[in-house]
Amino acid sequence: MIPASRFIRFFVWQGAIVLACASFQTVIAGPPVALPPLRGLSEVDGKSVVVQGGFWGKRLKTHLDVTIDHSLNELEKDGHIANFDIAAGVAGGECRGHAAFDSDLYKVLEGAMLTLVHGPDPRLATRVESVVDRVLAAQQEDGFLIAFYILKDQHKRWDDMDKHQMYNAGHFFEMAIEHEKLTGNPKVLNAARRFADHIDGIFGPMKRYDVDGHQEVELALIRLYRATGERRYLDLARFFLDERGFLHGAKREPFDPTTEVKGSRPMQQRIARQDHKPIVEQFEAVGHAVRAGYMYAAMVDIVRFMPDAPGYEQALDHLWNDVVERKMYITGGIGTHQYGFEGFGDPYVLSNEGAYCETCAAVAHLLWQYRMNLLKGDAAYIDVLELALLNGVLPGFSIAGNGYFYENRLLKERGQRGPWKGLSCCPTNIARIIPQVGNLAYAVGKDRLLVNLYLGSEATITMESSVGKPHTIHIVQETLYPWDGRVRLVVSPEKTTTFDLQLRVPCWAQGRPVPSDLYSFVNAEVLPIQLTINGTVSAAIPEKDGYLHVVRAWKAGDIVCLEMPMPIQRVHANDKVESDKGKVALMRGPIVYCLEEQDQPGQIVTSLVLPADQPLRSEYRESLLGGVTVVLGEGLASHNKKVPLMAVPYYAWANRENNAMEVWINETPAEVLLKDAP
Repeated sequence: MIPASRFIRFFVWQGAIVLACASFQTVIAGPPVALPPLRGLSEVDGKSVVVQGGFWGKRLKTHLDVTIDHSLNELEKDGHIANFDIAAGVAGGECRGHAAFDSDLYKVLEGAMLTLVHGPDPRLATRVESVVDRVLAAQQEDGFLIAFYILKDQHKRWDDMDKHQMYNAGHFFEMAIEHEKLTGNPKVLNAARRFADHIDGIFGPMKRYDVDGHQEVELALIRLYRATGERRYLDLARFFLDERGFLHGAKREPFDPTTEVKGSRPMQQRIARQDHKPIVEQFEAVGHAVRAGYMYAAMVDIVRFMPDAPGYEQALDHLWNDVVERKMYITGGIGTHQYGFEGFGDPYVLSNEGAYCETCAAVAHLLWQYRMNLLKGDAAYIDVLELALLNGVLPGFSIAGNGYFYENRLLKERGQRGPWKGLSCCPTNIARIIPQVGNLAYAVGKDRLLVNLYLGSEATITMESSVGKPHTIHIVQETLYPWDGRVRLVVSPEKTTTFDLQLRVPCWAQGRPVPSDLYSFVNAEVLPIQLTINGTVSAAIPEKDGYLHVVRAWKAGDIVCLEMPMPIQRVHANDKVESDKGKVALMRGPIVYCLEEQDQPGQIVTSLVLPADQPLRSEYRESLLGGVTVVLGEGLASHNKKVPLMAVPYYAWANRENNAMEVWINETPAEVLLKDAP
């Protein structure tokens, strides 16, 4: 018997669906255009933003020249692609890998398509298309497409929901959307719809009540809805979110809340996948950090596209505060090893040696913060996004583009990236997130254009108008950011147009390393920011949302110059973070620094002391680590011997020798701390 609560929720849903569907009755044939949100800001598609030169231009070139081919080569070698040939019946052999094997291939294919937008490469495009065709050849008549299950467990397709079936599907959907956007060919998108229809035929109200073990499909279904106009996909995403915290079958034991916070707290499957209570009652971040980040991002999209979702936004606000105020590393990384896996630990328990900070978790965190900004239009979310992007994602792979870390600790006795990881979720996630940097740079609202990230680029952006037709704005950014706080923008609307150009003033330029009191600058003095428009100095005081709002009648060729001083900042952690007591971290702009052993010859980095009164200076070195700004000063070694210190950006460590590293440097000699300890 289906409980009465199921019927109540089902009919509430149906009423909401009827009301909301009125906005989307017409689906235009031809290439899909992403349906706009019902609330908040709209994205600027990465195809509209050409990233060129500077910090990110180098990264994207390496991605095109090295990373994508390297990733495909490794996947081919490990059998990811061959599995589909066997499943399609065109090759023999045994199935290799695990149940989530398909998802890694989809992420790299998605990354390849996003990369090809920035740099056309006929050879790579041909290779990608060939792999895509091999994947599609394995799709079953009913739409099902997971090579592992086609080959090994056809009769157990949906038996164990912790086997990443939905995770595979979600990444396939996202890849399919990018393929259609790049090529205009709907063949992969049509295959994605068949697979989504297969899932929708099994799960949902009045069908099977269950949830996926590793969240991701929710995000993908919302994107699939936007690309196709098929409302069922949005409803199914909402279903999978709303089902969390309910008992989905007779085999399930009721959840015991005492295991969540007591004793050794073994991370039961339900906590790990955030299934321990309804999501609208989840006010603290627990469980697997990657799964959480994907789920939180999907929750934001539900609020943007289904404003009838009561409780979602309140839960999101609580979760955001819990993470940013109590459970985030100075690098923007999330996830500790406190309970033996890559999950959230207890508040303020942020061990540097025990930091897990999985690269995938930083990616999921970034996607969540991006959507929070789209929903609320506050720069604080981009502050966290930028921190996680530069110091949480980038450390996960080498400057050369073919070496990887799975986890990113803040204290290591030795560290060297490997050319690949057998469990390749992190390398493949990097393949798809780096070429999305252009997507993250801007957002638009009605008569509003937000500049969120500063990077050398050229963009053509369409913005809604409160009166008349939409505006088309061409904008060019010239900057050396993140090494320099000067940004020059040339703004050229197609005709003179009045709108609000919102320039983000990062929290680091406002005297705070993060938008909470989890970390603070020792010197919180805010240096003046300078803003000029066509050579005329203008007010440069950000509003509460963290943006400079420049409302004027813009004409072609208007020049905006923003100058944000970038002093070296010492960072202290909140006193509740025991691991960082007596220690200091270094930041300059949005970049977090570390001491790497080879830059302090003959010294053990963990024994070095950086006195509080020691002056520091910065210096840009073009030939070091792809071009970086280093921090130089003097520290104390054993017996108070003065020694030179050099700190490098944390993301750039382990690109030379296999040596030790630390982010949090002793500011107080260890013997003093021991003497003062109770």
